[in-house]
Amino acid sequence: MVAELLRLRLQTIANTVRHEPRRLLVTVVSVLLVLGASFAVSALAGSLRDDPLSDVRALVVGAGALVVVAYSVLPFARVRPPWSDPRRLAVLGVPEGSAAVGLALGGAVGLPVLALVAVAPGYVRSWGEGQGIASLAVLAVVLAGATAYLASLVAATINSVVLTTRRARQFLVAGGVVVAVLLVPLVIDLVRATLPGGRTSGVVADVLAWTPFGAALALPGHAAVGETGRVVADLVVAVVTLVALWLAWRALVARAFVDQPEPDVADDAAGLGWFEFVRASPTGAVAGRSLTYWMRDARYRMSLVIIPILPLLVVPLGIAGISWHWLALVPVPLMCLILGFLPHNDVAYDSTALWLHVAAGTRGLADRVGRLAPPLLIGVPLVVLGSLVATWLFGDRGALLPEIGVSAGLLLSGLGLSSILSAAMPYAAVRPHDDPFQQPQSHGSASVTAQVTMIGGAVLATSPSLWFAGRYLLQGQQDADTWSFVTGLAAGVVVLVVGVAIGSRTFTRRAPELLAFTLRS
Repeated sequence: MVAELLRLRLQTIANTVRHEPRRLLVTVVSVLLVLGASFAVSALAGSLRDDPLSDVRALVVGAGALVVVAYSVLPFARVRPPWSDPRRLAVLGVPEGSAAVGLALGGAVGLPVLALVAVAPGYVRSWGEGQGIASLAVLAVVLAGATAYLASLVAATINSVVLTTRRARQFLVAGGVVVAVLLVPLVIDLVRATLPGGRTSGVVADVLAWTPFGAALALPGHAAVGETGRVVADLVVAVVTLVALWLAWRALVARAFVDQPEPDVADDAAGLGWFEFVRASPTGAVAGRSLTYWMRDARYRMSLVIIPILPLLVVPLGIAGISWHWLALVPVPLMCLILGFLPHNDVAYDSTALWLHVAAGTRGLADRVGRLAPPLLIGVPLVVLGSLVATWLFGDRGALLPEIGVSAGLLLSGLGLSSILSAAMPYAAVRPHDDPFQQPQSHGSASVTAQVTMIGGAVLATSPSLWFAGRYLLQGQQDADTWSFVTGLAAGVVVLVVGVAIGSRTFTRRAPELLAFTLRS
């Protein structure tokens, strides 16, 4: 059966290009491009053999780990099922073991594996010769190549067999964003090394050497410097990774050979959800509905996913040379600014549901205050707990008051401005149940104006607190920490109260226009 599957794979490739000259031309060009790029990378890697060992380790392990990550992630971007999709054999009665081996070997016949084979000689050559390093490099490239291929095989099968619901793919996109952000330090480190006179720190590559993505690739480097313990650790991690990937592939094949589970059904258990925790009043009803939307609506969830990712954005700044000591104070204010920004267009998110507010004669004050429940429920603990953690990382307890003042000012002033802008300047938003990443085009400059006004206004309102915080942290001025706390909190509360008041009047006055807008957009 394994041999038959290999024959079918080759026959499939031959049939694809035999009767379609255009497809044959595309295939030939694709192969030439892949081989050309792979040989260029191989030559570049081989040219490192005369460089210091530390640079070779940093560049080869870092770039190689990036390739393995790419093989693990890119299959999720496929739309069509891969040739190795085990569901194609599920109805033929093929034994699961034979199917797993045959599909794995057949799937290896293709451009991705061809590119790995073309790059391999350059990797081996980059370590030089002597003391058995070349033999270890051959072993390392085999282990790393097998890891990359099995990772792509597992990823492609998960994409076609497991991720069959919209919710699963939404979480997949969020996970892809996290992976992309985590790779930023590695990319920056590699780019820095390619600049004239640039040197790579090697820290990122050393970290990757402990992971399944770089363990096998780091094997020759550790052997060259006599780190026997690390060589054994690299082998253990690499072999365990291969075994785990193979077991995962076998499990996916077994799953594809049985009936697929029924789609997830929403839990209709009795209960009122968030409405059980709010007062029976117009404000409470709006708050309960807003809390429900923020927890269940994919558009809000995708926005909330961004908030925990924001601290990772300071990592490239640290690699670029900015002190980690000062960067510790940046994430919490940044998260508070984005959290205050999220409700600035929530009226447009209501879509046709806004008629409930208008038909019930909901007062503008109840609408504006009720919509503040979710961001305040998240934001207040974020300001307090996040500031405590940031101050601890900063190493100066005196920075606590400025951190709280700036964070609270950005959060509260942002919510106040959002209360105005969501009623005064709504713009087209994603409709319910649509892909939250497919933002519709807005006619005119309403969206840009609203967003710039929101961000700029929040920063401007918090600028006194920022100024006092700078005086305390940079110059050590006495009482500046207290003034930063007071001005930030006071400015935030004032903007919030004024914003809710203006937004309430605006919502009441423009309710019919807002309803027409949401029905139209």
